[in-house]
Amino acid sequence: MLHTIKIVASAIATIIALVAYVPYLIDMFKGKNKPHLYTWISIFLVTAIVAYIQLIGGAGVGAIPIILGVGVDAIILFYCFRFGTKDVVFMDKVCLAITILGIIFYLLIKSRPVVSLAIVTVAEIISFIPTFRKTRNDPYSESLPSYYLVMFKLGLILVALQKYDLLTISYPALWILVFVIFLSATYSWRAAKARTQHSGQDIQDAPLV
Repeated sequence: MLHTIKIVASAIATIIALVAYVPYLIDMFKGKNKPHLYTWISIFLVTAIVAYIQLIGGAGVGAIPIILGVGVDAIILFYCFRFGTKDVVFMDKVCLAITILGIIFYLLIKSRPVVSLAIVTVAEIISFIPTFRKTRNDPYSESLPSYYLVMFKLGLILVALQKYDLLTISYPALWILVFVIFLSATYSWRAAKARTQHSGQDIQDAPLV
């Protein structure tokens, strides 16, 4: 029974992995969504490594959605070159450099999967900092529905795992936490922007005398 539940959870997560970013891509083509190129370079590279680590770590069918996610990340990365944000600062380059260093460290110590997973996971989270910064500056530059679908997918991945240990659990669990923080912050930034615009409108509409 438990095995069947894991297979079903993996199947649903696999479907979500394929369709979760459809709204993200549609909004990108419409110009409403402006992903950060540096973040997606890092996400693509690190997700590929994590998929490999989970495979050798015994994740079983729970690794399938992450493997498919690598392909989806590659598609988004491709379109980032055309539709991505132009809001790039020096710190974003620093974050990308740190991510690449993390990947190099992984290649050097990949014989120790737990340590290497910790390094690449931290590196990928650092790579998300440019998206945080960009979204703080423009709270509507990121399409949010896909984040909920990805969080649901990550939850299903946790259910589908064949083996539970630090190697298989930490990546999806940590990203669920990161996305919760990011979504909360984005809604807060949107609310603050709405209040600012409303106050500005009130001042503009106020009588001169």
